[in-house]
Amino acid sequence: MTRHDIGAVWMTMKAVLRSARQIVNVELAALNLTGAEGDILFHLLAEKSGLSQENLAERLDIGKAAVSRTVHALENKGYVHREKLTDDARTYRVTVSDTAKIAGSQIRKAYETVYEVALRGISEPDFQHLAMLLNQVHTNVNARVTKR
Repeated sequence: MTRHDIGAVWMTMKAVLRSARQIVNVELAALNLTGAEGDILFHLLAEKSGLSQENLAERLDIGKAAVSRTVHALENKGYVHREKLTDDARTYRVTVSDTAKIAGSQIRKAYETVYEVALRGISEPDFQHLAMLLNQVHTNVNARVTKR
């Protein structure tokens, strides 16, 4: 593979992520949610007892300040509740509100739409192969990052 090919793959990966984000943003607009807010709600809806803001930051690989701002915006919109943990007053646990639970199927659908669009014309075996390759790429890159 030449450097040009590697650059093309890099640009394609970035373009896929950018387009996926645009789809999510369009799908969530009717709920007055941004993609960042949807990402947090998507994770919270899968957790019965909620998550700490720190855990959200780790899962989403974004900064704690960004999570705090986004959770604050979600709280103002009535989608989440925050409560200080009794064992650590500096840490908040975030849980979904009834409003988020009601909107949950629409939120999940926004992310499912990305997959439906992305997988058009791709057979199940090809998709499984792609998933395996992406996992291997992630393992390789992550090993380099954690080695340092």
